[in-house]
This record gives sequence, structure tokens and C-alpha cells, in this order.
Amino acid sequence: MPTLHSRWTRWMALALILLCALALAQEEDVGLAKFNEGVQLYEAGQLEQARDAFLAALQTRPDDPIVLCWLGSVAVRMDQPDQAIDYLTRAIEQDPDYAVSYNNLGNAYLANNDLAKAEEQYVKATEKDPNYFDAWYNLANLYVRAQKYEKAFNYYNRALEIDPNDFEAHVVFGHALRKVGDTAKAIREFEAAAALKPDPQVLTILGTLYTKEGNTDKAIAAYEQALAADNSIVEAHVGLGLALYSKRDYAQAIQHWQAAADLDPTSFPARYNLGLAYAAMNDQANAAAAYTAALALRPDDSNCLNNLGSALYEQGKATEAVPYFQRAIEAKPDLQLAYINLALALQRAGQKDEALDAWKTAVDKFPDSAEAHCGLANAYYDAADYDNALPEYLRTVQLNDNNLEAHNNAGLIYLRRNDLTEAVVHFRAALKIDPTYVYALNNLGVALEKQGDTQQALQYYQKALDVRPDYGPAKKNLERLQKQLGGAG
Repeated sequence: MPTLHSRWTRWMALALILLCALALAQEEDVGLAKFNEGVQLYEAGQLEQARDAFLAALQTRPDDPIVLCWLGSVAVRMDQPDQAIDYLTRAIEQDPDYAVSYNNLGNAYLANNDLAKAEEQYVKATEKDPNYFDAWYNLANLYVRAQKYEKAFNYYNRALEIDPNDFEAHVVFGHALRKVGDTAKAIREFEAAAALKPDPQVLTILGTLYTKEGNTDKAIAAYEQALAADNSIVEAHVGLGLALYSKRDYAQAIQHWQAAADLDPTSFPARYNLGLAYAAMNDQANAAAAYTAALALRPDDSNCLNNLGSALYEQGKATEAVPYFQRAIEAKPDLQLAYINLALALQRAGQKDEALDAWKTAVDKFPDSAEAHCGLANAYYDAADYDNALPEYLRTVQLNDNNLEAHNNAGLIYLRRNDLTEAVVHFRAALKIDPTYVYALNNLGVALEKQGDTQQALQYYQKALDVRPDYGPAKKNLERLQKQLGGAG
């Protein structure tokens, strides 16, 4: 958010007009010449020379409130608020009804971090001139600084009632609304600003806000308009990439994230998001390269470490993936996915004891994670430790009754125990989730056959083969049972 600042510009033009009016009968007035010279120098940013010119004007006009006002302005810009307060106080003594002096005295107090006195002077300026835009605007900025947002918003609205076409006021009001999380109203202000001037930075902010509101199409349009005006805005490329990614247009997203990375090699979001897009396209090698580049910028980013591990894992490099998952956990001890991935990588790397310990750690750390319990159950199952596997499968389906694997494997353990009733319950539960789950179809056939229901068993073996004609266990069971029944007949 840009720094909130005081408004001076409006009174400058006014002051020159007023002074000229006062001096119409004195065209040869040296003070007027010096004053006009001071204004030109001030506008050129030559503050010391401007101050000298205004001081020269003040010698011939020692009590002129407008010259004193300008001197106050110069003093504030030269970081001399105490001197500014002196000049502006004298200006008010000379003309107690000149609203501009009160406004600028408020600016001087604000520069001195005296918010209470600044507020008092801004209020006086609005009392002297109820239609004085800058005073209302400065009051609003002051209240934002003091985190009195309701008052601030009221005063921004008042200022914009006076001048609805002030671009800067709409932008600053929008930033303040964004700061308190009022996205809808922030959009309103930035849209008003963009209608006045299609500034690419404002359009970029609009794109971000539209994305936050879930309006992806509007976000894309805003980002594209911003980049059409200025193709070097890194944030616009990053934001547009995110919007396109959300629409699964990964190739276009990559183009914009690569452009952002080229424009700013230190942009972590550009590198990290490139990894996401490549991973979504199953280009794990490029995903790993992008994540590696991102980690060079933020070596301890837990999500990036986890994602790099995943990209390596998907390439069959489980052993290389393990340390990245470990680092992700060190960086963020509550990153559940990293614990799951670490256990899976250890398992695939053939480190069964380490994998079992990793699953136990995951369950201890996340006792309500169905995925962790299922992973631990599978590790026990693979080790033929069915007594420990079964309660983990049961806990899994208690947490997530839609877990196919847990129901099927629990059924297998009950089948091993010859507890056919419970086995059938779990195989049927698996098939309720997915009627085409070939393993449960075959296993239910086995359980039914053991119960003596050979006709139902035949049907489930056949259903398994309808789903997958090359599934060997179902084919053998069907042929065996058909032969057996034929022989018996």
C-alpha cells in the first residue's frame, strides 16, 4: 500500500491567484515577482532556492498569509516541521478565515507525528470551508494511520462527494478498504479509479481483487489490460498466470510465469508457480527444476521443499525425495502432507522400518488423519502384521468411510480370520463407494463362495472380469468354480 500523504497541490494554484488579486495595482511589486519565482522553483523541486525567493517576498510582505503558507509548505518538504508550524501559525494569525493555512498546519503537525493537533487543524479547515476537498482527504488519511477506519471511510466518501473524479483519492480509499478486508468495496474504488485513468498498476490490483472474489474472467481481463499498457509488471504476469492456472490453462500460465521470472529473477512466486504448472502437466523434470530455482530464493519454504520432493518421487527418485520431505517438516512441523509423503518415499525406497516409524509419527502428530492411519495400516499389512493393521484400517474408515483401500484391506484381514460376515460387510462397503473396484468385486466373490453362495460368487467374479477382462485372480476363480460346479452337476 502506498504511503498516505498530505495534499498540498490544490492550495498552491489558489494561493497564486489570490496573491495576484491582491497585487493587481502593484504590477511592479518586487515581492510579487519573488513570490512567482518561488512558486516556479518549488514546482521544479528546487526547495532551497524556493525558500529564499519566498523569504525575499516576505521582506516586502511580512504579514502576507499566503507567502507564509508557501514557506510552511517548503519547510515541511525540507523536513523542518517545527519551522513550518511557526510560519503557518503566523499565517492563521494574519487571516483566521483562510482554510488552506489550517490544512497545511495540519500537514506540518502530521509531519511532526502529532496526530491530535493535525486532526484539530484539518477539522478547522473543513469548518472554514466545508467543500475543501484536501482537508477531508487528509482527515481520512490521518484516521487510516490511526486505524480509525470507520471515520476514515466516512471522510473519503465526503471528499469524493466534493470531487468524484479524483483518481488518487479513489486509489487510496481502495487500499484502505483492502486493508480491512472489504474486497467488494475496494473493487468499487479501484474500478472508479480505472475508469478515470486506466493505470496498469490499478488494473493489476483489480485483477488480484477479482481473483480473490472468484471472478476469474474479470481478473484475466484486468491483467491483460494492465499488461497491454505495460508488459513489464511482474505482479500482473504472476496474477494472470494464477488465473489461467485456475482454468487449467497450464501452458498459458507457464508463459506468464516464465515472463515474470525473466523480468525479475528474484521473484519466488514466479518460480514456485512454474513448478505447480509443470507438475499439473505431469512434466516432473521441469517442475523439479522450477522448484529448485525457487528454493535458491527461499531455501526454507516448506511447501516448495515438499513439492520438490513430490516431483522427484513421481520421477521414481524416492531416495532423493526423502531429504526434501524431511527439510519441509523441519521448516514447518505441522505440514501434514510432508509427513505422509516422507513415509511414502521411505516405503518406496525400500526403507521399510524407517517408513513404519514415519507412519507412526504421522499418526501421533495427526491422530485425526485418515490418510495417516491408512498408511500405517498398509505398512503393517505389508509386514504381515495383520493384528496391528486391522485396527488402523477400522480407524481409517471411522474417519473417512469413503476410503476404498481401507474397506477392501480390512475385508481381506477378516477373510484371513475366516470372519466372513465382517469380510462381506467391508467388501460391500468398498463397492458402494465404487461399484467397479475390481479387487473388491473379486474378494467379495471369494467371501461369498466360502459362505456357500456359489451363484453370487460366480456373478461377482464375472463382474470383476467385465470391468477388467485381464484380471488374473478373478479369471482363475471363475474358471475354477465353473469347473467345480460342472463336475458336481
